[in-house]
Amino acid sequence: MLRTGSAALRSSRALMCQVIRPALSGAGLDPDVLQLLPGADHTAAHALVSLPELIPLVILRGSGKSTRDLSRAAARHGVRTLAHADGGGVLYAGPAADEETVHRLIVESLDRLGVCNRLNLLLIDRSCYDRLLPGVLATLDRVGVAASLHPHPHPLGYEWSLDPTRAATVTVAPANGPLHAARIAHQETSGLAAAIATQDPATAAQFIDAYTGTGVFWNSTTRLLDGYKLLRLPETGISIDRIPGPRGPVTFRDLHLRQFVVVPSDTTTGRPQAHTSTHRRETECG
Repeated sequence: MLRTGSAALRSSRALMCQVIRPALSGAGLDPDVLQLLPGADHTAAHALVSLPELIPLVILRGSGKSTRDLSRAAARHGVRTLAHADGGGVLYAGPAADEETVHRLIVESLDRLGVCNRLNLLLIDRSCYDRLLPGVLATLDRVGVAASLHPHPHPLGYEWSLDPTRAATVTVAPANGPLHAARIAHQETSGLAAAIATQDPATAAQFIDAYTGTGVFWNSTTRLLDGYKLLRLPETGISIDRIPGPRGPVTFRDLHLRQFVVVPSDTTTGRPQAHTSTHRRETECG
C-alpha cells in the first residue's frame, strides 16, 4: 500500500497507472500487489497504522509531529513502524581541526536544509573556539545560513529543518573535548548522525568510540547518511532504533522475512536421517 501527500498525489497516480502497473503486468505479476491510496488526508494515514492483521509494517517517511503521532497510534494498535521523527546532523570541530576542512564540511552539510542529515548543531572545541568562530560565521553567511550562538534561547538540539520560518539556521556551541561533544550529540539530538573534523587520529578515535548513534563520520559530511549515497540503492526509510535489525538507511534488501527449513538429508526416501540440513530461505516483502 502506497500513500503520498496532496502535493504529489497527481504525479503518484500517473506513475501508478502509466509505469508501475504496466511494469508489474509485463513481469507476469498481478498489478494489484501494489496499490495507491487515492486520498492524501491524515485519516487514511491513521487507518494504515490501525490494521495489524493486514499491514504488519508501516514505513513512515517525513519528520516532526505527524510522524510522532502516527508512530504512537501504530504502537497502540500493535503495528510495527519504521520511522524517525527527528534527525539533525552534528559536526564537532576538534582541537586539531583543519580550518579548510571545517568550512568544506559546513558547506557540504547544508546543500539541502529540509533533510534530516543536514548540519543542525555545530560544536567547536573550546580550545580553538575563538580561532575558528570567525571563519565559521563567514562560511555560514556565504551559504545564506544564520548562526544561533551562546547563550541559546532554545535546546541545543533544536530541529531547524522543522521550523519553516528559521530553517536556514545552525546552532553553534563550544564543547570540552571529544567525549563531551559525543555526550552532547547523544543527549541533545536524536542520535542520527555526527561527524568530527580533526587531523588527529587519537581524537577521532575517542569521538567515534564514544558516539553510538546511527552514523559517525571522520572528516566527512553527515549528509552521507543516505541510502543512495552510502549503498547506491533507493532508500525506503531510515531507522535509528538501537535494537537488532536494520539501522540507518533501509533499502529493499532489508525488507525480508527469514524462514528456517529443515528437511530430510535422504530426499530419495523422505526418511529423516541422523544428520539433517538446515536451509535459510529469505522472502522479500513490501
